Amino acid sequence: MQHLIAKLKDRLRRPDLRRTPTLLQMEAVECGAASLGMILGYHGRIVSLADLRQACGVSRDGSKASNVLNAAQLYRLNGKGFKVSLEAVQQLERPYIVFWNFNHFLVVEGFHRQKVYLNDPATGPRTVSLDEFSEGFTGVVLTFAPDAEFERGGQRRDLVRSLRLRLRGSVRALAFCLLAGLLLVLPGLAMPAFSQVFVDQVLIQGRSSWLRPLLLGMLVTSVLTGLLTRLQLQILRRLRIKLAMGMSSGFLWHILHLPVSFYDQRFAGEISNRIKLNDRLASLLSGELATTAISCVMVVFYGLVMWQYDWVLTLIGIGSVAVNLIALRWVARQRSDTNMRLMQEQGKVSGVAIAGLQSIETLKASGLESDFFNRWAGYYAKSLNARQEMDRLNQRLGMLPAFLSGLSAMLLLTIGGFRVIDGALSIGMLVAFQSLIQQFMQPVNQLLKLAGDFQELGGTLDRLDDVLQNPVDPLLPDGEWASGRVGEWAGGRNTEPQETVDQEPNPSTLTTATAHPSTRLPAHPPTRLPAYPPTPPLSPKLHGFLDLHHLTFGYNRTAPPLIDNLSLSLRPGQRVALVGGSGSGKSTVAKLVCGLYQPWSGDICFDGQPRHQIPRPVLTNSLAMVEQDILLFAGTVRDNLTLWDTTIPDANLIQACRDAAIHDTILSMPGGYSAELLEGAANLSGGQRQRLEIARALVNNPAILVMDEATSALDTETERTIDYNLRLRGCTCLIVAHRLSTIRDCDEIIVMHHGKVVQRGSHDDLRDQEGPYLQLIRSEEG
Repeated sequence: MQHLIAKLKDRLRRPDLRRTPTLLQMEAVECGAASLGMILGYHGRIVSLADLRQACGVSRDGSKASNVLNAAQLYRLNGKGFKVSLEAVQQLERPYIVFWNFNHFLVVEGFHRQKVYLNDPATGPRTVSLDEFSEGFTGVVLTFAPDAEFERGGQRRDLVRSLRLRLRGSVRALAFCLLAGLLLVLPGLAMPAFSQVFVDQVLIQGRSSWLRPLLLGMLVTSVLTGLLTRLQLQILRRLRIKLAMGMSSGFLWHILHLPVSFYDQRFAGEISNRIKLNDRLASLLSGELATTAISCVMVVFYGLVMWQYDWVLTLIGIGSVAVNLIALRWVARQRSDTNMRLMQEQGKVSGVAIAGLQSIETLKASGLESDFFNRWAGYYAKSLNARQEMDRLNQRLGMLPAFLSGLSAMLLLTIGGFRVIDGALSIGMLVAFQSLIQQFMQPVNQLLKLAGDFQELGGTLDRLDDVLQNPVDPLLPDGEWASGRVGEWAGGRNTEPQETVDQEPNPSTLTTATAHPSTRLPAHPPTRLPAYPPTPPLSPKLHGFLDLHHLTFGYNRTAPPLIDNLSLSLRPGQRVALVGGSGSGKSTVAKLVCGLYQPWSGDICFDGQPRHQIPRPVLTNSLAMVEQDILLFAGTVRDNLTLWDTTIPDANLIQACRDAAIHDTILSMPGGYSAELLEGAANLSGGQRQRLEIARALVNNPAILVMDEATSALDTETERTIDYNLRLRGCTCLIVAHRLSTIRDCDEIIVMHHGKVVQRGSHDDLRDQEGPYLQLIRSEEG
C-alpha cells in the first residue's frame, strides 16, 4: 500500500524544472551562441542573437565550447566545462549546456521520471527519454553561475516597436482605416436598434405604419455599411502594396550591402526565401490582422451599449471573452516556438532543394540522386512534424470558441428569458442584445482564429530582423566614398594617364583558343613599368600599384589568425603568384585584396593609398576578380559580360573577349553576342564558361586583376594565349594557381603554408631550393 501511495505521489509530483526562455538559432553553426543566450535569459540578462554570435566568435565552422565559456565571462557569468557520467550529470545544478552528438549544443532544464526536458536552439523545448538522451550525450557539460558583478537587464523582442518602424510612413492610411472602422460602429449599433423596434413596436404593438420607414432605415444602414467597408478594404489594399514594395526593396538593399561573411553561414535559398517574407508580412499587416485590430477597438463601444441594455447578460459575454483570451495566452509560448521552428524548417527545405538543383550535374554524374533525395526528405519530414505540431495546437485552441459560443447562447436564452419574464427586458431588447453580443464576440473569435497569424507575424519579424540587425559591410560606410563621388577624389599620385603597352597585339592571330600549335608567343611581351605615380590621375582609374602591409586575418576572432603578418608589393604590369596546399590561405588573400573581407590588422593600399580613402567606384572600375566558382545566368552573352551596364562600349566588350580567347566562339553561336545562355551557361563547355568569366573581368580594362584558379579548365595552349594577351594589357595580376604552366613565368612566386609565407622568389630561384615549391614541381612532373 505504501508503495502504491509513493508511486502515486511520484506521478502527481510536478517535475523540478528550470524553465529557460527559448532563443532559436537561425543557422546550425549558431547553436552554442543561442544556448548561451537561453542561460543568460534564465538569469535575467537578455542578449540578442546577433551580439551573442559575435561574442562567441561564430564563424563558418561554428563555435567551440571554449568560445562559449569565454563569451559567458564577458557577461559576468562564470562558466566551467568538464566531462561527467550520465549519472553525475543528473545531479548538477540546472540549467546547463551539454554537447550533443558531437555536433550540437543544447540546454538541459531538468530530469523527471526517466524523461529529460531540453530546450533545443534548433527546435525549441522538447522532451526525450533518458535512453535517447544517453545515446546523444557526449559527456561534455558547460555549467554557469553569475558572479557578484552580474547585471540583469537587456531588452526583449519588442514586437510593437518593430511594427511601428515598418508602419512609420503609413500613419495616415492607418488613421483613415481606423476612422472608417469607428464609423462602422454606427450602423453596427443601428441594426440591433431596428430589430428591437421591429419586434416591440411592429410585431407586438401592431404599429404597421412604422414598417416602411423602418425598412428604409435598415436599407440605408446596409448601403452605408457596404460603402464604408469597401472604402476601408481599398485603403488596406493600397497599404499592402506600399508596405510590400518598401519592405522588400529595403530588405534586398540591406542584403546586398552585407559582408560576405554573412553568407558563409547560410543557405542562399533560405535567404532568398526570407525576401518573400516581406510580402507575407505586408499581407498580414494590411489584411485580416488590420481589420481585426480595428474591430477590437469597436468592441469597447459595443460593450458600453450592451451594459446599458443589461449588465447581467453583458457579464456573460465578458466572461466568455476572458476564457478565450486566457486559453490563447496559455498556448502562446508553445505556438510561438513551434511556429518559429516551422518557418526555419521550411526555409531549410527550400535552401536544400535549390542547392541540389544547382548541383544537378554533379549529383547525376556521381549517381547521388537517391542520397540527395533522402537528405531533402529528412528536412521535409522535420518541416512536416513542425506543421503537425502547429495543427494540433490550432485544434486545441479552435475547439474552445465553438464550445463557449454554444454555452453562451444557452446562458443568454435561459437568463435572458427569465429577465424578460421579470420585466427587466422586453423581447425586442433581448433580440437586439443577441445581435449586439454577436458583434461583441466576433473580433474575439477572429483573434483566436488568427492566433496562428499572430505567431507567424512574430516569427516572420524575427527572421527578417535577424538579417536587418546585421551591420552592413564595414568596407561600405556611409559617406563620400560609398556614394561614389569619383570626380572629387584626389587619390593616387599620377600626373597623367600612362600607356603601359608599347606594342599593339594582332588579335587575329593571338586571341583564339584554336591558335595553331606552332604559333610562337614571347614569354614576356614588352611593357613599361613606371616608377611610383607622383600625382592624382585625370581619370577614375588606379594605376596598378598594390601593397599589403603586415596583413592579419582569420574567420574566427577567438581562434589564431589564418593569415599572419603577410606583406607583399606589386607594381603595374607585375604578375605575382600565390601557391600552397589547400587551406594555406591563398584564396583568402585574393578575397582580402578584392575587399570581400576586412583584415583584422594591417593595410591594403592601392597606388600608395589605403583602401578606405579611395572611392568605391574607382576600386570597382580598376579591380577585377575571376573566382573558382563561375557564375553565369540565363540571358544573353552581352548581359552576362556587362552585367546590364549599357555604358560599356562595344569596343571594350569585343577586345575583352578577344583577349580571353572567346570572341570567335561567341560569333559562331546563333545571334553572336545576343545569343541566349541557359542557367549557369549549361550550353557551353567548362573551358568556354571560364573564358567568358575572364572576359567579364576584362570589359572595364582593370588595372589590377585577381585570378583564383581562373584557367584551371583550359588547355595549355589556350592558357598561354590568354596569358600573353594579359601581359600586353599591362595590368597587375595576382594569381592563385597550382599548375606550373600558370605560374612559372610570374615575376614572383609566394609559397604559403597555414597563412604564412615560407618561400618567395622566381621560378628559377625556387626550383633550386629544397622546400615546398620543389615538392610541387616533383609532384607535377611525376
